[in-house]
Amino acid sequence: MSKAFNRRAFISLLTLPIGCTIQFIEPISSLKTNRIEPVGGVRDPAVGQSWVYRKYNCYNSQLLDVVKEQVAKVGKDIQIVRNAKEPAILSDEIHSEWGRVKRDSYWEMVQTYEKFVPYWLNGMKVGEKEDFETYYFSDTSSFKYWLSGRIYFVGWEKVKLPAGTFDTMHFEKIIRLPQYDSFRLDTVRRDSIWLSPEVGRWVVRETNGEYRVSGGKGGSIRREDYFRWQLESWT
Repeated sequence: MSKAFNRRAFISLLTLPIGCTIQFIEPISSLKTNRIEPVGGVRDPAVGQSWVYRKYNCYNSQLLDVVKEQVAKVGKDIQIVRNAKEPAILSDEIHSEWGRVKRDSYWEMVQTYEKFVPYWLNGMKVGEKEDFETYYFSDTSSFKYWLSGRIYFVGWEKVKLPAGTFDTMHFEKIIRLPQYDSFRLDTVRRDSIWLSPEVGRWVVRETNGEYRVSGGKGGSIRREDYFRWQLESWT
């Protein structure tokens, strides 16, 4: 998260009523390691594999849900079925190949991409990056919207969670996109994952973003939800 983003988050707290407190979620407990081998060796998907995540609101540390994700199909596409503990219907996640997502249901609106968007990089060295651009469709609109971004490999990190300690590859992704709401301008999102090759998926994923609202001199900056999905168990 940028320093400017942190400052805006802090300033917004000053408007809260006296006596109201917010406890931001603790940072991920991670330690950079000296592994230099190229990215690769991520466990292949197989029908029945599953992951259970605890979903948190990073702004106040509140546990929002427990989500189970399970591989339902492996073939031309890879389908992951997502089920929430709280009463809600979650859309499936679809990959054209493992790590190349065609349908991402982690955001406020489900996004179906005209061309895949990378979740992680294959065969890349630490510090390397990949730019991408495509169009996406939402389930609530017949229009398609442009999307572009960059993903880069931050490095190997050892992440310690209640579920265990994992050797992970840390990827950061910056995404720029317009949205169906014409008053929301210049949306920029950050998608951070700590991918465990052994687990075959991330052990931690964090998503947040900000956008400008039209009106006035230059408009005003608003924040999107800031979530963390943290691995609880896997098979």
